[in-house]
Amino acid sequence: MKYIYIIVSLTLLPFVLNAQNVRAYLNYNEFYSPQDGSYIETYTSIKGNSLKWKKTAENNKLKAQVELTMIFKIDSQIVSFSKDIINSPLISDSSEMNQVFMHSHRYILKNGKYNVSIKLDDLNDTLDAFFTNTKIDVSKNNDSIFISSIEVFKDYMLSNDKGINNKGGYRITPNIYNYLPESDSSLNYYAEIYNTEKILGKDEAYLLNYYIKNLENNTTLSKYTKFKRLETNNVKIIMNHIDISNLPSGNFSFVMEVRDKQNKKLAESSYFFQRQNDKVVLKKEDIESVSITSTFAELITGEDTLADIIKSMSPISSDMDRSFAKLIIKNGDEYVMQQYLYSFWENRNINDPFGSFKKYMKRVREANKAYGSRVNKGYETERGRVFLQYGTPNSIMREYNDPSAYPFEIWHYYQAQSQNNIKFIFFNTDLSSNEFQLLHSNAVGEPNDYQWRLHLRKRDSGFKSIDDMGNPIDDWGSNMNKYYQNPR
Repeated sequence: MKYIYIIVSLTLLPFVLNAQNVRAYLNYNEFYSPQDGSYIETYTSIKGNSLKWKKTAENNKLKAQVELTMIFKIDSQIVSFSKDIINSPLISDSSEMNQVFMHSHRYILKNGKYNVSIKLDDLNDTLDAFFTNTKIDVSKNNDSIFISSIEVFKDYMLSNDKGINNKGGYRITPNIYNYLPESDSSLNYYAEIYNTEKILGKDEAYLLNYYIKNLENNTTLSKYTKFKRLETNNVKIIMNHIDISNLPSGNFSFVMEVRDKQNKKLAESSYFFQRQNDKVVLKKEDIESVSITSTFAELITGEDTLADIIKSMSPISSDMDRSFAKLIIKNGDEYVMQQYLYSFWENRNINDPFGSFKKYMKRVREANKAYGSRVNKGYETERGRVFLQYGTPNSIMREYNDPSAYPFEIWHYYQAQSQNNIKFIFFNTDLSSNEFQLLHSNAVGEPNDYQWRLHLRKRDSGFKSIDDMGNPIDDWGSNMNKYYQNPR
């Protein structure tokens, strides 16, 4: 397989990049030092079996090398720069190539909006290095209370070293993938709280709230909601864990809040993650006690009507909800469907489930009108699903007459589901219907295709090689790259 697969998840700006041979994942966290000011820590994880290995002259062992270059600019001025050679461990034979090795780097950055250039090159491969650009915004106010990025880690050990991954007297191994499989029974986290003494005064009490929020239904999980009373200081280290062995599959956000004595929120930080936990499933008996008497669900009758409504809720449902919904629709028990319908919305808004239901069904009607086709209702299409799951985009660039591409749309969200600057590319290959397919997105958990440009241009020309990403410079008359890089 001849491609680089580098996922640059820069916490607030996740997206996927690809080229050459390397499979790599890059992420960063933002911290603050009273002595040095704001800084970011970058973490790069590289899959060994995606590299070319060469024998060393000294001991005849195999070794791989990757060069990572990062340049931080404000306007055209270079503010920070690094060029690191990331060396693999030495191995004896190819059976040991299937390993992951990591690299960390720290950059001290003043407040500002940075253009970041990234170059990744397998030094044992003759293919061209891969280049890309992204943006980050450092904006910490030292005259206020704020929280660092939340760093989730796999394991830790006591250490007095001063390395980048040594924090609070421990050496931690960062989990940079925003993914927690079933085998991870705990969410281990590290964070720092700044300036509470400066703002609130010495020896004053304040509250730290922390909880897990289900992003698929926008609800806070009471089982995972806790608080701790703390006393003010300049830098407070928070290092702990939450038992997530019974947290089901889905998309979640772990949130930390600083609140004062009057319960006013002073600062917040969050960590987006995906959870895979197939052992937690919803069962029929879980909703048997739900009463629908004198509720809106009691007034909605008819197996087909209820089934259609429940299907339309799929874009905002968890994996567990979707599995259960398929089961009760298949069984066709009208009363159970009514129970599920009411339980679904009561869990999302206990004070006004009917209000939330009405608001969502209005959006379903909008999706059906805008994105329905001869075959599927709007909520069943890719554009309808994204519209219902993520909300209305801040901008949509429509291009149906590009001379070298299929009709396509680029949707841009400033912020959605704890992610910033996310984009979706839809395209239509049959040229005669309203059915657009999701081709590529930089949102975590969505389909990602490093050859999206080639797929769009396949109408005009075929693939040249599996390594080809398409020209980053637009073809004559085409605006796909301009629209993607600078949506408006």
